[in-house]
Amino acid sequence: MLEFHLDEIGLFDTARSLDPHLDGLARFVPQAAGALGGAAASDLAQLPAVEDECRRRRLDLLDATDEAYQHSAQGRAFADWLAGARPAELICTRKGDTSLDDVHRYIVRDAVQWLTLWSAGYRRDPLWHAIAKAVALLAVLDDIVVPPQDVASGAHRIGGESLAEVLERVHALGGDRDGRWLAEAHRETLFSARIQFHEKWSAAGPGLAPPARFDAIQAYVREPDILRASVLRTYAAETLPVMGLLAYYFRLPFDECDRASFLAAGVAQTLGMDISKDQYGIGVKEVTNFGVRPARPEPENARHRTAIYRVFLRLTAHLHNASDRAGVVYDRYSRVSLSYAGLVDRYLERRRMTRLPMNDTLARVVDEVIATG
Repeated sequence: MLEFHLDEIGLFDTARSLDPHLDGLARFVPQAAGALGGAAASDLAQLPAVEDECRRRRLDLLDATDEAYQHSAQGRAFADWLAGARPAELICTRKGDTSLDDVHRYIVRDAVQWLTLWSAGYRRDPLWHAIAKAVALLAVLDDIVVPPQDVASGAHRIGGESLAEVLERVHALGGDRDGRWLAEAHRETLFSARIQFHEKWSAAGPGLAPPARFDAIQAYVREPDILRASVLRTYAAETLPVMGLLAYYFRLPFDECDRASFLAAGVAQTLGMDISKDQYGIGVKEVTNFGVRPARPEPENARHRTAIYRVFLRLTAHLHNASDRAGVVYDRYSRVSLSYAGLVDRYLERRRMTRLPMNDTLARVVDEVIATG
């Protein structure tokens, strides 16, 4: 559906006439492609420094929140709840799931569909399947409460394998590919796992949630600068470790990595996902929604939404005409998330808040991905 840049949307007028959500994207197409040139270069040039600053601030908050979790009454209460929680109580999907095995199966399905989009097609080969399972192991941290130490120790598993074990298998299957990408993806996942866990703590009920200054969700919601807020949002969305997995799969040179483009692709992937969800009204009443706040006046919401779209456009503009291998990989990853709400079952389910059945083909692939190893 939307596997193209917003400035190409005029090529799909028939689809726009049938889908008001798709047509709504056209409002944010710049009048002239050249209008974004200077801004795009500026955003891209400053992105590594902005990301470094955001990471330092986020790590400081994570360390302080870990301290609060260990010593505050709320932290002890949440830890006690976690120690006695039944498996079904750890599930955050709100789609009627009662079994962790079911959640694992659905997140593998999501990973298969995502990776099919990211890699421009499904590959029936062991390496592709192993990377899909790695994606599922990191993405499921959004769907269940997983202590970060369980990710680090290997207690967090899908189909009998931990993330570290799957990455070892990926490396064994990858031949002469550079394993430093996998180490980077693993470190980035451990970083995201801490954020995901603190978000779950922040969403806990009265007497369990931390004081407001440690609210992990508000850490990016209250950031007024759109680019910095987008980077902070990206840490929780886990798009950077996935970018590392794709760089490994497509044999991108680690030492020659253009960090600005790498980061731009990861941040744009996150924003494209939020833009896609926003067009279909998915999650607009949730505290993690990035575009719309129900309590905020609609004109302010519209200005904020437009600002997000423009950051997305500026980040992707640099990648749009890439011809080298890395640039093509970054370009596709940066924009394909615009398709999610219309193509990926995870988001179709979010529109209905119930699970969808898998056809035989998809179910077979999911079973093969879970069983490999």
